[in-house]
Amino acid sequence: MTKLPFVESNDEEENKSSLEKKLATKYEFGWDIFTDNQKKEVFSLAEDYLEFLRAARTERERTIWTSKYVEERGFKRLEIGKNVSVLNPGDKVYYVNRFKNVAIAVIGQKSMLEKTHIIGSHIDTPRMDLKMRPLYEDGKASVAMLKTHYYGGLKKYQWACIPLHMTGIIVKRDGTKVNVEIGKDPKDPVFVIPDILPHLMANVQAKRTTTTVIKGEELNLLAGGFPISKEEDKKAKNRFKLYILKLLNEKYDIIEEDLQSAELNIVSGLDPRYVGFDKSMIGAAGHDDGVCTWTGIRALVDLKETPKNTAVMSIFDKEEIGSNGNTGAQSAWIRFVMNDLMVRTGIPESLTNMHLTLSNSLMLSADVGAAINPIFPTVHDPLNAAILGKGVVVEKHTGARGKSSSSDVLAEVMAYLRNIFDEGKIPYQVVELGAVDEGGGGTIAKFFAESFNCDVVDVGTPVIGMHSPYEIVHVADLYATYLAYKVFYEAK
Repeated sequence: MTKLPFVESNDEEENKSSLEKKLATKYEFGWDIFTDNQKKEVFSLAEDYLEFLRAARTERERTIWTSKYVEERGFKRLEIGKNVSVLNPGDKVYYVNRFKNVAIAVIGQKSMLEKTHIIGSHIDTPRMDLKMRPLYEDGKASVAMLKTHYYGGLKKYQWACIPLHMTGIIVKRDGTKVNVEIGKDPKDPVFVIPDILPHLMANVQAKRTTTTVIKGEELNLLAGGFPISKEEDKKAKNRFKLYILKLLNEKYDIIEEDLQSAELNIVSGLDPRYVGFDKSMIGAAGHDDGVCTWTGIRALVDLKETPKNTAVMSIFDKEEIGSNGNTGAQSAWIRFVMNDLMVRTGIPESLTNMHLTLSNSLMLSADVGAAINPIFPTVHDPLNAAILGKGVVVEKHTGARGKSSSSDVLAEVMAYLRNIFDEGKIPYQVVELGAVDEGGGGTIAKFFAESFNCDVVDVGTPVIGMHSPYEIVHVADLYATYLAYKVFYEAK
């Protein structure tokens, strides 16, 4: 068997000199660090996480799930500037913005002017959305189809020939909301984007690049194959489309125009499952960034004592398309939340106090990192890459090429995190996204470094197959991420 240069064997470790053991960096596998009780907790946590993945796949669903989850555990919902009441150390509160943003807080012992510990994540995931006028009939194939517009940086060909679910809402002209959920129930039908068969692909598809194997305008769903009966409508021209409209009208009491005021998301229909003989991994869509969101929420809810610093979990939308809009990380909403918390904890409302509160915050940008793919290892620098199973990843910077679009946190902050993670015996690895000039990416970190003037570090779970319909995380890394966030909330 060929040895990969970035994987340490037990033999190599045993042959190290005492000086090498003392001075050289070594990241251990989480499974080697965890106690027997912790190993049991790993799978208990994994089971709960699997339930979350099945229940909440889009930002709207995850907002609803989060609100219910924290409220059932004693958190009180607040509205910014309304019914302003005093908050004391230990109080648990949360805020919701436009069905797609959530901020959760446990009030700490110290003033927010001194320090606030914030974890920020995002709940949107790569997927497809129905266009505003999606339904059409293909006369040559005699089927009804739905047009989509893909959301986020996905490989389009990965979404063909797999089961897809539809979820979201339709808002009628009078404001009535109609919830849509098709595919989650095993008895439901699913949707599929049909690919071309290999026997006939030579002239149509074979010479395309990977980014155009299936083009954006070809991400169309099979919606139905029955025509409306001639007895029911003798003059109908688009019989297949009309039959689908009839079904939608009967089930949801809508007409075609109502689709123009709808948010209908097309998500992976592949069921979240354990991966591997040993169940060491979890495969699912939406690990990015459901895994960091869920572990952050769970860590905050599981705090047994009042933290020294006010602990805030802030969850955003639209990270996959630039963090724009009034629910993205660039929105002013989270600053409104911070101001509201500041006032309710007894700090006089002023611009100076607000600036101090934001500037003195310490934030973890909770987003996933890229683990080495065993089939494509060359896109990484093996000395600085994340390895599945070796714990939560800490990234001093993200960005592309020459650290473009990265905040690049101070060394002092990296030292602080190393200290609290080492003291907490948290498996962690300090990494970069990929090899220099291979590509790159960003997170919400830079937006808070700029708008809050605070220190922000990217800390999250390593993932293989990021942005695919079936991303992979390691159960040990899931647990390490949870522990890292909990230690951060509890730290001085």
